[in-house]
Amino acid sequence: MRSLVLIGSGWHPSLFRAEVSALSGPIEVLHPRAVFLTNDEDALHRLSGTALVDDALISTARLWDPSPLSVGELAGHIAQWAVTSLPEGSFAIRTRKLGRGIDDLSCSRIESEAGAQLSSDVNPVDLEEPTHEVVVILAGPEDGSTHWDDAVPTSPIVLWGIRDGNSKGGYTGTSPTERPFFKPVTLDPRLARLMVSLSHRRGHSPTVVVDPFCGTGGIAIEASLLDLEVLASDLDEEMVEGTRTNLKWIGGQKNHSVEQCAADRIHELWGERPGCSFVFDPPYGRNAWASDDGLELLLGALASARMMSPEGSVCTMLPTSPEALGGPVSNHQVVMGRTWDEIRNLIRETGWQVVLNSPIRVHRSLSRLVVVCHPAD
Repeated sequence: MRSLVLIGSGWHPSLFRAEVSALSGPIEVLHPRAVFLTNDEDALHRLSGTALVDDALISTARLWDPSPLSVGELAGHIAQWAVTSLPEGSFAIRTRKLGRGIDDLSCSRIESEAGAQLSSDVNPVDLEEPTHEVVVILAGPEDGSTHWDDAVPTSPIVLWGIRDGNSKGGYTGTSPTERPFFKPVTLDPRLARLMVSLSHRRGHSPTVVVDPFCGTGGIAIEASLLDLEVLASDLDEEMVEGTRTNLKWIGGQKNHSVEQCAADRIHELWGERPGCSFVFDPPYGRNAWASDDGLELLLGALASARMMSPEGSVCTMLPTSPEALGGPVSNHQVVMGRTWDEIRNLIRETGWQVVLNSPIRVHRSLSRLVVVCHPAD
């Protein structure tokens, strides 16, 4: 077992927390963009492929509501922690702010004073290629986000720990324009990776990711890079061939299959398969949030998915208006031309239950609702 503090992207703090929870189980929220968890090596492996985790710290310590606290006093706390928690080897202090940071605590002064107090023969300072990076987080009030967040505001907190060597930083993925097959509507790699993460749940770590609307293969690529088997399909033969080309080019998990098939018949194509997650971005037009275009496609795909893997999970995105960004999604919010309450009930009729809905901004006139479903019974 191992304890971690994970620092999240400022793009969408609530989906950062949802992603970590889906991959690891229970979390303690220290700040909208910082969570604490204790988990096993399997969870750590899954967390290494996250979309919205910027940093991972081990051997951590914290100070709640540190005001008033001088830089010298904080450096003393870090030095005391280092006696038992900093292994031998060179080190560097790296300081960053979350939100507006904490008044009267300067990042550069913390790095200078803490570095001086920690420096010794067994722990020399090396700012270029240190053996260990001690990261200090000054987490203050959030400075605004384009996405509403339901996190309870927390008191300012100072966190510090050693940067985990497996942490890769924020995920961006390979630009879709670099792939051999590309269309302008291609899904952003970070969002595709996030959707794969959200399709996990406690007791259900998928071994197969199924995308019945594969398009240019964005979701299939991210699942393949995470060493998951991929079953992808599309009604458009050009997309099928393009996804095959992209999967071969990316060089991920070799166990994949891409076929031409209607989304409501994937259970006939693939048969019943345990361990599946269904991750897809169904097609819709610019104004699809205001009409029910594509609704039958969505419901048919969901019904077929339930027949294919009754104990699976779903992560998809549905078009909605930007009003959804202003707060929790109400029952009356328009999604695909219907109220959200109607859509949720129609989804349940296909055998799935909505467990997460979170809006994201696409452009001025369109948002999308990230929706996660688990079996309804």
